[in-house]
Amino acid sequence: MTRLERVKVASVFIGAIVGAGFATGKEIILFFGNGGYLAPLFTGIAMGACASLFLYVGKIASKLKNKGLFGGKIFAAAKVGFLLVIELCMLLTMTTMTGGMQKLFGDSAEKRVIGFVIAALCVGLSSTGAKAVRRINLALVPVLFILLSVLFYKSSKDITPLPIDLGKSVSYLSMNMLLGGCLTVKDGEKASTADIISIGAMCAVVLGTMTFFVYCVASDYPMSDMPVYSLCMAHGMGALGAVAVGIAILTTLAGAAKSLGDGLYAVMPSKAGVTCALMLLTLASYGWDFASAVNMFYPFIAAVASAVFALVFAVFAVYSVRSKVLGFSKEKPPV
Repeated sequence: MTRLERVKVASVFIGAIVGAGFATGKEIILFFGNGGYLAPLFTGIAMGACASLFLYVGKIASKLKNKGLFGGKIFAAAKVGFLLVIELCMLLTMTTMTGGMQKLFGDSAEKRVIGFVIAALCVGLSSTGAKAVRRINLALVPVLFILLSVLFYKSSKDITPLPIDLGKSVSYLSMNMLLGGCLTVKDGEKASTADIISIGAMCAVVLGTMTFFVYCVASDYPMSDMPVYSLCMAHGMGALGAVAVGIAILTTLAGAAKSLGDGLYAVMPSKAGVTCALMLLTLASYGWDFASAVNMFYPFIAAVASAVFALVFAVFAVYSVRSKVLGFSKEKPPV
């Protein structure tokens, strides 16, 4: 990979995670509100490090697939079940992001329509392929990082380092890895060891910093539906807050729509058909309440994701060991 390709992969992974729940501070308070700042900081770093793990899984998976180890009816049935769970979580994520965009534009019907139209346009664009999602995230993630840095400076920083709830940290990490992993794992096939390490390091630094920033900002208004936006309003920076949240919504919305579209394409191999299906699903989420969606869907996604990744990584750990027997360890490392 070139340096730019590494940055693009990292941007897709980061953009998938920093969605509406993240940037508004709603999900950060939901998972870390009763603890200190070390929990979100270390969890953000761990999420970034997981980018390397997903790339490695993708690398091993491509080799095992070439060796014909993913055949058989049992594996095929397990794969279908796994994909159905993933697609359900992507649908819930897309629905939540659409509700977040509507909430961002206001409570009146006219303003909500504007937010919905923007969300629908993002879904339509992202369904055109991975390149569209990469371009969206490559442009928006750096802007979001700068905006969150400004908001952190404006926050009171009235926080403590402890306590740390390990269970909530693991649940939050798993929930976010579901989408990030789906979008990143395919890049592992062409990634070298240096690529895997570099991308993981970039993601760890950026996500650790951004998660810490959002926690500090959200802690000033923990009872708000959008704590980050509330701090912006309090400092006369409503437009800045709207831009920050809007960018975060679009990056995750694009990633969720792309992942959901990939699943739909497997059963309906028509780009036009997939785009229409995604637009209809987006239409069905019109009027959904953002706060209710976060409180209802995110704990469910976190629980499902924890179980999924515990199983997936256990399976690939076994296959990784078996791969040495098949001669993978004797292959020359990629240049």
